[in-house]
Amino acid sequence: MNQSVIEGHSQSEEIKKIPSLSIAPHWQMLEAILKPIAYYRRCFLHNSGVIRVKMSPTLPPQQVLISDPSVIKDLINEDGGRCISAPGQLNGLLSQVVGQHSIILLAPAAHRQRRKLLTPPFHGERLKAYGQLISALAEQTLKDLKVGDVFDARERMQGITMRVILTAVFGLYEGETFRRIEHSLASSISIRSGPFGSLLLFFPFLRKNLGPWSPGGKIKAADATIRRLLLAQIASRRRAVAQCNEENMPADILSLLLSCRDEHGQGLNDDELHDELLTLLFAGHETTATALTWALYWIHRNPLVLERLMDELNGLTDRSDPEAIAKLPYLSAVVNEVLRIHPVAMLTFPRRIEAPITLGGYSFHSGDVVMACIQAVHERSDLYPNPRTFDPDRFMNRTYGPHEFLAFGGGSRRCIGAALALYEMKLILSKLLLNNHFKLTPSSDRTNKPRRRGFTLGPSIPVRLKIVSRRP
Repeated sequence: MNQSVIEGHSQSEEIKKIPSLSIAPHWQMLEAILKPIAYYRRCFLHNSGVIRVKMSPTLPPQQVLISDPSVIKDLINEDGGRCISAPGQLNGLLSQVVGQHSIILLAPAAHRQRRKLLTPPFHGERLKAYGQLISALAEQTLKDLKVGDVFDARERMQGITMRVILTAVFGLYEGETFRRIEHSLASSISIRSGPFGSLLLFFPFLRKNLGPWSPGGKIKAADATIRRLLLAQIASRRRAVAQCNEENMPADILSLLLSCRDEHGQGLNDDELHDELLTLLFAGHETTATALTWALYWIHRNPLVLERLMDELNGLTDRSDPEAIAKLPYLSAVVNEVLRIHPVAMLTFPRRIEAPITLGGYSFHSGDVVMACIQAVHERSDLYPNPRTFDPDRFMNRTYGPHEFLAFGGGSRRCIGAALALYEMKLILSKLLLNNHFKLTPSSDRTNKPRRRGFTLGPSIPVRLKIVSRRP
């Protein structure tokens, strides 16, 4: 080490060098793409929690993964400072899904500004206003089924979360436009999360349009349809918002974005609006549906968890009060444990080291691209004893810090819709369980390992439930 001092640490302090994973880079990349959980476990098998890797062909070569909470805490505390930035360009792989103008890809200053615009609809009174809608949609989702019928949990959860996000974003509850957006978005997600979805994401030549029946052709057609529908909604809503004042402004997110102006009086153009809406639709739908699917799986794999949860739900004095449901401690613990044992995202958004710095006793170099490995943090036995066991009680007995529980990322790039996702999960689960007695089918009542579904992780086998009876 050439420098005598590294950002606040003297020479007398022990500074640890970050070890490197001793596997050929191309094998690392393939394993990270095809078998991500096995790869991340390999990274930290004989390591204290910080390791240099070459897992992504889309990132600069100086890649560092972290699973040590103390290092993550320092990283979060320094986030956005002189030595650490979160440039949106490092998230470029996501542009094929959310576009070039999404908040995810914005530079730090623009990201902060855009985040201020997008935060209000997902918090406070706006969030509470979605409560009755979410509850009603949850109660409706199985109305077409009868006792004895079997349903695919993921398909049904996708239907609920799609309707929630379309209502929040557009104020659409039903109708032809609603159905067309729903169908096109579902098609795009299905292609990208299918058997070859992961390869399509990382290898651009596989996305080449070879005709309407090729994966690239299907993606192009679905994305073109979505773009056409979203731009039509933007144009229509621009005309409507122009005739409104603050008192009669619609409460949906699109209207809010159309009415916002920056410090120079400039609003978002159509391309910016399109990409922001696309981001909200993708991020606010598929991820929550996947988490709900895991929740139904684990609850019904653990009879004692189900019994305790039902006791808590049945103890409600007012089952129609979304706020009372959202505050239930064991329900909250169950939801958190689902997100711990099966985080939908595998990594936090990358940070770049702008100047040499020491974090948690490790020396980081200028140019290092650093990511916290969510899966690895959530499997630390010193934080979560018996980490591969589903145990909601761990969240009843301890409060975890933002550097220890990373289901929604952390720091300046933490998921903006985290509060809505948690609210949704609690309300949907409560309504489904209060109204129905379910049982996993024999094919689903077995170990279900996560697998990559595009950018996220989901069940490797379908989670199917049988309606045993209706609850009074």
